[in-house]
Amino acid sequence: GGPVQQRWRAWRRWWHNNNLGSVTLCHTCIIMQLLKPQWISHDGGKAIFSVDLHPDGSRFATGGQGQDSSGRVVVWNLQPVVYEKYEEDEKVPKLLCQLDQHLGCVNTVRWSCSGRYLASAGDDKVIIIWQQSSYGGGAVFGSNVVNVESWRSVATLRGHEGDILDVAWSPGDLWLASASIDNNVIIWNTSKWPEQVRVLRGHTGLVKGVTWDPVGRYLTSQADDKSLRIWRTTDWATEEKIIDPFTECGGTTTVLRPGWSPDGQYLVSAHAMNNGGPTAQIIDRDGWNTDKDFVGHRKPITCVRFNPNILKKADPTTGKSVQYCCVAIGSRDRSISIWFTSLKRPLVVVHDIFDDSVLDLSWSSCGRYLMAVSKDGTLAFINFTSEEIGYPLSEDETNNLHMKLYGKSARTTASSVNPTIIENPELLRLREEERLRAKAANASEQSQRPAPPTPQRAPINKQIETRTADGKRRITPMFIPPTEGVENPNKSYEASFSSSHQEKSKIVVEKVDGVVEPNVSVSRPPTVFSANSSSSPGKAVCLPAEFNGVPAGLPARFSKSCGVNSEKATVAAADVQVTSTAVKRKQEDAQPIVIKRKRGRPPLYDRSSTPAAPTRAPSPAAAPTPALPRPPTATQHHVEPPHLVLPEASLSKSARVQIPGEVSHDVPPPLLVVENDYRIGSRAGVGTPNLHRVSRTQLNVVSWVVYLTSHVTTATATSTTAAFTCHDKTLHILDITTGEMLLPPLQLQGRASQLFVQESTIMVLTTDATLTIWDFKKRKRILSESVRHLVEGRNGGVKCVQLTAEGTPVLLLTSGEAFTRCQELEAWLLLGDVASVRCLVQPEYTMLPLCHPTDNCSRPLASLLHQTAAYCGSSRVSRPIISDDARQNLTEVFINRMLTSAQYLRSAHDYKFWLKRKIQFFIKEGLEKKLRDIFDDLLGPKDTTLTNNQEGLTWKPKIMDYDKKALLEEFLREILLAKNSLQLQRLYSEYKEQLDTTMIDLI
Repeated sequence: GGPVQQRWRAWRRWWHNNNLGSVTLCHTCIIMQLLKPQWISHDGGKAIFSVDLHPDGSRFATGGQGQDSSGRVVVWNLQPVVYEKYEEDEKVPKLLCQLDQHLGCVNTVRWSCSGRYLASAGDDKVIIIWQQSSYGGGAVFGSNVVNVESWRSVATLRGHEGDILDVAWSPGDLWLASASIDNNVIIWNTSKWPEQVRVLRGHTGLVKGVTWDPVGRYLTSQADDKSLRIWRTTDWATEEKIIDPFTECGGTTTVLRPGWSPDGQYLVSAHAMNNGGPTAQIIDRDGWNTDKDFVGHRKPITCVRFNPNILKKADPTTGKSVQYCCVAIGSRDRSISIWFTSLKRPLVVVHDIFDDSVLDLSWSSCGRYLMAVSKDGTLAFINFTSEEIGYPLSEDETNNLHMKLYGKSARTTASSVNPTIIENPELLRLREEERLRAKAANASEQSQRPAPPTPQRAPINKQIETRTADGKRRITPMFIPPTEGVENPNKSYEASFSSSHQEKSKIVVEKVDGVVEPNVSVSRPPTVFSANSSSSPGKAVCLPAEFNGVPAGLPARFSKSCGVNSEKATVAAADVQVTSTAVKRKQEDAQPIVIKRKRGRPPLYDRSSTPAAPTRAPSPAAAPTPALPRPPTATQHHVEPPHLVLPEASLSKSARVQIPGEVSHDVPPPLLVVENDYRIGSRAGVGTPNLHRVSRTQLNVVSWVVYLTSHVTTATATSTTAAFTCHDKTLHILDITTGEMLLPPLQLQGRASQLFVQESTIMVLTTDATLTIWDFKKRKRILSESVRHLVEGRNGGVKCVQLTAEGTPVLLLTSGEAFTRCQELEAWLLLGDVASVRCLVQPEYTMLPLCHPTDNCSRPLASLLHQTAAYCGSSRVSRPIISDDARQNLTEVFINRMLTSAQYLRSAHDYKFWLKRKIQFFIKEGLEKKLRDIFDDLLGPKDTTLTNNQEGLTWKPKIMDYDKKALLEEFLREILLAKNSLQLQRLYSEYKEQLDTTMIDLI
């Protein structure tokens, strides 16, 4: 009967009058506000699959369906939702930005922890990372929506093969996890889009939700395979697989979004079952126990979202502060329940708030606002007071609690490299002494440095005059160094060059015979002028001796004068600078003048008559010498570059290779980082050589560094070795742990096209298609020969080179062919068949068996051909039209080649698979005679007592380690499973009876 109860009853009457559902309060002090803004929708009622509130509380994002089954992301203003006055104010925008770039429905939107980025993903199998732009908004194409803000895509992540249902940012925004119906979870490196840190494989059903623990030590994923997996972020291995609470569950929910409590103690799953009823399973971090759950919902749980804050409130009975966490749970029964970890009953339950399933929940960073979205296309907003929900702990208190419980926090997770503190006072003293000693040495060096030499003064009464091809005069300006003892050097220049001076000018102009080009200003370093830098012939003339001492900068003015004679070229040497200028030959031995014209089409009168001047590369800078060597003449033959069978390898300016096989406890796997054109410091200038750096890094901590002067073209790494090739045809092999060179650089026969490393074996393909394989531990060459005949004339190139378990080289091409080296025949054998045959074979017989990476030894043929990705058996591939008889024959030939390949590789599993495939083919085609031939061989001699006859002596009871009669019994079952089993029922009965008889005789 108090004022709180009266206000609650009045609000509840208003709620029921508007048909907004029912609310069950488990604690009478609740006076929360619940709203469903009608203006928040996607095209008037299309499904909204996800919602997320921005960390700063200014906006929120929704994702769902858009026009024409496309995806839509909308960024909304939060103020009109929270405050009624802003909702009624037309000047306050409600929709901030609408993004329609997704081609499929958007299933999830999530802000990064910093709020800088927004990640969205959906049915188009891509993740788009958005960032706000400073250009402002604008009208949305094809609609009347006007964007107030502008958000642009900074990265598009592709890697999943199916719809993406959920994404989650790790604490500190180090990684982004994505879950897809392709049964995989991909971890993305947020500092280097679109790099994938790891693909987590283990689920056998659709992965529908992911979440991180608050300190970034674990990642949780939940899937339709009735399991929840907890992955370690140190090595991305499975820490725990929880199955028991989900054995009774079915794949009936669109999403399965679990949640982790902000204190890290509890993980709450979606859709679990207990005694036939739906629950949200509580998983204790201590031992991953599953003895508690949240109950009460009538249909499966779809989403769980914890309040991001650890909350505290004074206990009304004792007055002590109690810390707890708050979680919201959404269900297919269209209701939301809110729980405290300190209470046994829910704080509040909102029934029938939507007309369809609840799909997503989101809390504000302040902890008082909760949003929920549904498949019916509406959004609900719940506003709590601090008295109802509690007061959040400060960031420092939360981090201190995490450090106390786990030894790390979100703050330490975000800082990838912690600063090193000098704790030893002796080391600090030595560092300070070294700093002072270096400072004193630097000062002493500055004081002892000699003064720069005074430049030799040039005459100030003499200039050089030349003429251009069009007859214009060109006077070369001269540099006049400052006069000693004159405070204002410009004053003395004015006395000599001022036009108002009464005396007659005493400047002598020296005329030089010859023709120069009109434009002589060019940017070129003040070095020896090249004789090949001109397009017209001429004679090189040295500058007079009084021109010595010209400072850097001026020689560029006359570096591009008329051409230099191809027979003679001289250089004037000086102490400070070497300069020269070139002029035309004298008239008596002059050659036709080639006039340099402007860009564009040549005039009509000389389009065909004027030949193009050959382009010559500029000569490198050299030391001052009396004369330059004679440049090549125009009659020199052009040397054609060698024909490249394979393209030369090329790495970008920066490349990273993940080092496999290493397991650490607190950091992700290390990387081999290649940085071409690496600049050391900020003093890199014209004379600085290009350096290239290779390093081993882990969380930005560099273990070792190697500098090179040649561009790195390929790089790869194993758990023990790093190998890379350079543009100078060298191969470098280093120890991956220490960076020490295991061998001196190997000089290759040509530039590398591809590089492969397998354990202690290195395989290099050069551009001329030469394959060389070394065992660097034994320091032995395994193979060195040309594979040009294998790759030339085929589409694509080499996909990879590897060795089998027996040490046999295998070459895989991008066109789908696989070749193995036969040492006895000294030839390459084709495994499988070529693409031209595969496209004619019936598609269902080209499919390979399922092969796990661990089956490389047991199924070598399937493992090798799987890597080519060419044996898909797809019926969508266009196939030439041929007769049925020809296609039947080609299919039989294809299967026989697969059997022969399996026999050569001594692979019993592969041989059995293709023999069974052959039986299925003969059964389908009704080829009874060929079936009898195979069955007779598997059955053996009909009379086992006649061991002396020829048939008994040649027949062997096993084939490729398989018992023939066991194979016959298995293959006979294929007749019963076939659609045309009635046609072959007599054949089945005949051989089944004989097989049973022989088995009885053996017993």
